[in-house]
This record gives sequence, structure tokens and C-alpha cells, in this order.
Amino acid sequence: MKINFSNIDEVKWLFSNNKAISLIQRENAPLIISFLFLVFKERNKPSYLNSEIASLLSDFLFETNQPKEQYAGTPKHYLDQWTKDGFLRQYYESKNEEALFELTPPAEQAIRWITELNKTEFVGTESRLLQVFNMLKDLAIGVTEDKEKKLLELQKKKAEIENEILRLDQQHIDRYDPTKVKERFLLIEESAIKLLSDFKQIEENFRKLNSKAREDQIKKQLSKGKFLDQVFESQDLIMESDQGKSFRSFWEFLMDQDKQQELESYVQEIFKVPELLEYKDNTLIPRLKINLVDAGDRVNKTTDLLVEQLRKFIELRVYLENKRVAEVIKEIEELALATKNNHPVGNLFIEIDDKPKISLIMERGLYEPPKNPDINSGNLEEGVADSDSSVLYEQLYVNPEVLKERIKLLLRGKKQISLKEISEEIPIEKGLTEIVTYFSIASNLERENKSIIDSELKEKIFYAGDNKTTEVNLPKTTFLA
Repeated sequence: MKINFSNIDEVKWLFSNNKAISLIQRENAPLIISFLFLVFKERNKPSYLNSEIASLLSDFLFETNQPKEQYAGTPKHYLDQWTKDGFLRQYYESKNEEALFELTPPAEQAIRWITELNKTEFVGTESRLLQVFNMLKDLAIGVTEDKEKKLLELQKKKAEIENEILRLDQQHIDRYDPTKVKERFLLIEESAIKLLSDFKQIEENFRKLNSKAREDQIKKQLSKGKFLDQVFESQDLIMESDQGKSFRSFWEFLMDQDKQQELESYVQEIFKVPELLEYKDNTLIPRLKINLVDAGDRVNKTTDLLVEQLRKFIELRVYLENKRVAEVIKEIEELALATKNNHPVGNLFIEIDDKPKISLIMERGLYEPPKNPDINSGNLEEGVADSDSSVLYEQLYVNPEVLKERIKLLLRGKKQISLKEISEEIPIEKGLTEIVTYFSIASNLERENKSIIDSELKEKIFYAGDNKTTEVNLPKTTFLA
């Protein structure tokens, strides 16, 4: 629900219903936030067994209540209350008999708000401005279809790289001053913290999907087929949403071994810088790769677990249905045994509501064998074709692999390229057959989100042949890197 913050009633509703705000408004909010920050953020651990977190909370309460008791509740009381209020999530894994506790998205949000209120470090305005500027530039260049603009931008990048290489050759090494080093590091840390917190919301979305699917099955009593259709449609809807596509792209990027090693090498490199040594023991950046992999893996495991739970839920429904069928059969058998020696007398045995439809065997038609046509293949004479048959021997063959390699080559250094741009870079040689092959490749790649075919937009493709230029109108086709 989108809130209109200029409407006082909607803001009141938000304050009454938002769990993150509810946490901050609690009388014992300092206890909740300080303890949750200590165990989940400072110790950088995503979940705890019931015995572990209860022991930690017991020690924390003991220290907090010295010399005067401030919080009289037991660890179990507080953990149960925080779980009930939606600040902690309690769940069981198949391998553990003991419950696990983890932060909920509202708790993550509240902790992030509080920690951002009292930043002791300076605010890196220059780094933020550069980040916004570079993102705007990347977006503007990425969406434009103006070849000249893209070419101009590449030439500018090329010139900058060449100038930097020249300065290095002349022993001019440009290094960030200490202020810029700290500024950019704190911006990286802030972005990484927010990124890791966002995974909680993704997991929560999948759990809501699972809960809604079960409620629909219970309320509507859908058949298994319709129920599964709804479940898979909902899952597809999430995975095809902007959030789902973004997560899939993130996971593919992170699972690239080269990217992992590159990320790890960057982390090791920056902590060799003297200005950042003071941050090394108090930041999550040294464990960033592990944390990202763990967070992404938790989302994948959550989806697998939800599918497994749905499967068990369906099996239970089938078991109950089969049990009911067995009970009905048993009732019929008992009735049959009860009437075995007490069968109906007279003409009254069974009543039919309507006239029975009678289908006699003799009313069916007899089998008729198929008639084999008599084909006379003798006295064949050579005929004369009305058209030129030489075209049958002049068919063109276009190798799709060659075109795929051509697309990869032209995509180097680019995020996307249209079919029209490809035809301008490398002219069409085999006419309509080659264009159709390009279009077929795009159709296959579209399933892998590697191409976009926009039927609402058209583009003109030109090719030369038979001493003339032919124009073909096609849906706008774009290949993605």
C-alpha cells in the first residue's frame, strides 16, 4: 500500500500498523534494539538456536540490571513476546529439533533507522553526488537508441583511459586523499548493509505467497490441478517481477567464480590502505562475499522449502481424500451386509428419476474394412514443368551459430544491441532467410531474458539483392549482454 504522507489519516494508520514504528515506540525499545543489534549485527550471525539466544539474552539482562533492576522479565518471556509482536521469527528446520530465531524485515528496518540517526562519521556528499551522477549517466546512455551518442560516450571513455595510461607512463599516479578514501568506503559499507537487509524482505514475500496458497486451498477447496496452477502462477509472477528478475541477475552474477575471486581481491586490497585499517575489525566488508552468498542461498533454500511444504500439504490433502473414500466404501459394504439376508420384496427394488437411455449392441454398425485405392503406375511419361525448377537446387542455408557469434562479438562492451544496428554493422548477405534466422535466435534467447522482442514497436531492416534494396518491417528486436 502506497502511503500519502500529506494525508494525516494515512500517516496515523501507518503509525498504528507498521511493526518497525511499533518497535521504536515500545517502552523497552532500547532493550530490544540494543540486544538484537548485539547478537545479529555486531556478531554478524543470521540465526540462533533457542538455547543460544536465550543464554545470550540472560547474560545481557544480568549486565543491564546492574546495579539496579530495569527489566524484570525472563529471557523466555521476552523472546516469546518479541516473536508474537513480529520482531523475531521462530521456525524449525528439518535437521534441528530446537527452534531457530532470526530477525524479521520490520526489525531490520527499525535497527537500520536507529543506527543511521547518530552517525559519527562525516556525510560523504561528494561520493554520493558522483554515485548519482554516474548512475544517471549510465541510465541515460543505456536507454538511448542514438548510435552517435553511444559512440561519443565510448570515445570519451577511451580518451580518459588513454590519458590515464599516459600519466602512468609518465610516473604520475593519481591517488585518493585520505578524506576521499574514507568517504567512499563508508558509502560502500552503507550500501552493503542495506543490500543484506533487503534479503529479509525477499524471503518474507515468498513466505506470504506460501501462506496465501494454503489459505486459498482451504477456503476454496480447489482441485489439485487448479491449486497447483495458482501456486505456480504466483511463483512465476514473483520471479518475473522487477524484484524477482533483479534477484536472479544478482545470483547469476554472484555465482560466477571469477566475479567472486575479483570481489575477494578488491576487499583484500582496500584493507592494505592505512586509512582503512581502523575499520577492518568493525565492518562487515571483509565478510561481504560470504554474507552475500549466504543471504542469496537462504532465499533459494526458502523457496525450495516452501515447495516442499506445499508438496507435503497436497499429499496430506490426498491422504485425507483417500481416507474418506475408504470410509464411504466401508459404509457401502456394511449396508450390503445388512441387506444380505433382508433383501427387498415385491417389485420395488430401485427407482430411476428419468427414463433410462438404452444402447443395444445390435444397433451398432458392422465393421467395414477400408477400401484400398487402385493406383495404376504404368506408362509414365516425362512432363514439362510450368515454372523454373532450378530454384529447388539454389536454396540458401544460414548457420545460426555463425550469427550467434556475430551477436556476441558486437555486444562486447555494450549492454544491448538491436537487430537493426547489427544489420548496419554487418550487412545482411542472405536476404530474408538470414533475417528470419536472427529473429528465431531472438525468440529462443527471450526465454532466457537475453533478448527483448517488442511487438508494439517496429523497426525497418534493409538488405540488398537482385540489384535492388528490400525493406522488411519487424517487431523491434534487442539482444542483451
